[in-house]
Amino acid sequence: MNVILRKTGNSTVITIPNKIKETLGAEIGEEIEFVTSGNTVIIRKAEPKFDLDKELEKAMNQYDELLKELVDR
Repeated sequence: MNVILRKTGNSTVITIPNKIKETLGAEIGEEIEFVTSGNTVIIRKAEPKFDLDKELEKAMNQYDELLKELVDR
């Protein structure tokens, strides 16, 4: 499967075909990574990075009602 390199601003971009995106199990907004070895490039879904703010927000949302009850006591 071939794709064309394009220029956007100061960057060179490629389009990832849907079939490749589905094979990776990637969704819009997720990171993918390029691993190079000589003139070979492997594209794979990036391992998620731990985001303290995101995890804290998720926990606060999960326990929101319980936390409110504790404050009211």
